[in-house]
Amino acid sequence: MKYCIVYGSPRKKNTYQAVQMVKNKLEQLEPSEFTEFFLPQDFPVSCTGCFTCFMKGEQLCPHRRYVEPMERAMLEADGLIFASPVYVMELSGVMKNCLDHFGYLFMPHRPRREMFGKSAAVISTTAGAGTKYAIDGICRSLSYWGISRIFRCGVSMWAGSFEEMEPKRRARMENALEKTAVRLYQSLKQGAHVSLKTKVKFLMMKQAVLKFAQNPIDQDYWKAQGWAQGETPWKQLKGKKSKC
Repeated sequence: MKYCIVYGSPRKKNTYQAVQMVKNKLEQLEPSEFTEFFLPQDFPVSCTGCFTCFMKGEQLCPHRRYVEPMERAMLEADGLIFASPVYVMELSGVMKNCLDHFGYLFMPHRPRREMFGKSAAVISTTAGAGTKYAIDGICRSLSYWGISRIFRCGVSMWAGSFEEMEPKRRARMENALEKTAVRLYQSLKQGAHVSLKTKVKFLMMKQAVLKFAQNPIDQDYWKAQGWAQGETPWKQLKGKKSKC
């Protein structure tokens, strides 16, 4: 099984440790391959809002040298894992900046068919509160990429580290992380699945792209995919299962 992991912090502390627990469980379930990106090292530039990806094509993004490897890794992976610590009750700034670069993958623009068949886990840790807000921000982007199955795990530690946590609370949090890994793995073994909510969102975006947006690049993309003619990503993925 192949996974792509994006860390929203360069610090190999609580959030990193939480992801290692998930990785260990996934490897227990099946031999796995992990491609990892650490922010900001692997994405040291900020989105300038130039609209080049939207209006001229993502290949002309001035930061394409960083965007393209991550997009390729995500498309080649079976499952995605995004992890961010809580910064002032939100996802980290470097994670938000990274997601901003992939705005062209949103359904009103040029979503990738492969994304509709993927599953993802979103993990966040905090010494106090705020994991819901951090996770929500990441999930919003993933859902607009077409991913239906997104598993959330917020770790509120009430301590400075896992080692400092009250033993019972630590056990509960570690159990929650392992359960998240199992749910992610099982969803991938079940094969591609697109929820009704995602299907409705896609069909609504189809109207926006073809009737209202008037962006030739987006419209040409939808026509090339066959979506303008009635084809859909979930029909194209029907019966598709993990290659592992």
